Amino acid sequence: MTREFHDIRRQGRSLAAKPVEEFMTELGTLQTEICTAKNMVWEAVADGSLSEEYLKRFCKEYYFLGRFYTSEFGSLVANAPDNDDLSLATSEHFAHWLQNLADETGYTGDSNHVDMKITWAHQLGVTDEELEGYVAMPETIGTVFTTLYYMRRSYEEGLAAFGWAGERFAASTGYAKKMFEGMRDHYGMEVENFRVHAYAEEDHGEQADYLLRQVALTADQQRRIRRAIVHTFSVRNQRTVALNRWLDEPGALRRARG
Repeated sequence: MTREFHDIRRQGRSLAAKPVEEFMTELGTLQTEICTAKNMVWEAVADGSLSEEYLKRFCKEYYFLGRFYTSEFGSLVANAPDNDDLSLATSEHFAHWLQNLADETGYTGDSNHVDMKITWAHQLGVTDEELEGYVAMPETIGTVFTTLYYMRRSYEEGLAAFGWAGERFAASTGYAKKMFEGMRDHYGMEVENFRVHAYAEEDHGEQADYLLRQVALTADQQRRIRRAIVHTFSVRNQRTVALNRWLDEPGALRRARG
């Protein structure tokens, strides 16, 4: 019996890519359509109405995010399309993520970003055992591991999920400034994690937008980037909805919000 293999060549039927600017506009529209929830827990910290018990819970959620995201930065460095440039100075993608990795892991002057979250936890009286034993919300677990999946799958999908739908979108909310000032003004502590992110994430977000435009060139790249962003925004928005439900629970607020 002779086996025949199906000819998988598309015979010239490949789809044409959209112009990059048109594609990026489409991604912006997707963001508007999917990211409909506003994080009201940030607002409750900003005005000092979130109770200390729920603030501790929020801190544990941040620790979970940082613990897994930080350890995965190496994927973006390793998969960068220009990591074989003549020198580091002539690369863009590789240089950006290498700097980001060094910053996140504490080799550029600040503490590493996981330790920053542990320090915040200690400021709140949360022990290491509590951090290690904490089970994050299902929506947080989904957000983290959806992002990590795309960071490992390909460079452009990882950049789309973590950089564009993650860092860039987070920077646009101004959350770090709200958290830093809220913690300082209403809870009596300055949290390094938010001080650092208040100035760093806007730059990281701009860089992610610039870099994504460089790798969204073919129809296949655009298809995979679009899917990564839709999935990432979808789980992130559901996480925001879940966080907002905290505020309806007894004991979530230490005073009525104005």
